[in-house]
Amino acid sequence: MKSLSKQKYFAAAWLICILLLTGCIGEDYYEDPPTAHLEIGDKKYKLKEGNRNWRFTDEDLNKEHIDLKELAAKQKQITVKPGGRALLVYEQNGKDGHYIYTGQTIGVVARKGDEIQILGEQAGGFYFPKEKGNYVLEIDFDSDQGDTEFVGNIKVE
Repeated sequence: MKSLSKQKYFAAAWLICILLLTGCIGEDYYEDPPTAHLEIGDKKYKLKEGNRNWRFTDEDLNKEHIDLKELAAKQKQITVKPGGRALLVYEQNGKDGHYIYTGQTIGVVARKGDEIQILGEQAGGFYFPKEKGNYVLEIDFDSDQGDTEFVGNIKVE
C-alpha cells in the first residue's frame, strides 16, 4: 500500500514539473525595436527612427535612411537651453525606462554643419552643447537584440 502512495506522489510531482516547464516554453520572448524619447523637464519629445538592424526576431525589421541630417531636418525643432540636461527614455511594447534591453550601449552626438560634438550618455541622459545654434541630434542605440539610430532637430538658444 505504501508503494502505491509513493507512485501517486511521484506522478503528481512529475505532472507539476511538466506544467511548469510548459508555461516557461510558451512565454512570449518577442521584442520589437524601441522607440526613443527625450525627456526635458516635464516635457517628452519622440525622436525619429533612422537606420535599424534588428536581429532579435525572424521578421525583417531592418530599415535604412541614407541621410540622417535630411531626416532630422523634417522633424519639428526642439528648443533647449545651452548645457541643459535631457533624459533618454526608450519604449518597447508598452514598457518604458532607461535600461529595458540587455547589453545596451548608447552613443549621443550633436552635429552642427560638419562639426561633430560627442555628448556622452551618462545615467540615462546627456547635456546639450553650450554653444547656441541648430544641431542634428543622433542617438546610436546598440543592444544584444539589435541596433537602431534616432535623430532629432535641436535648437540651442
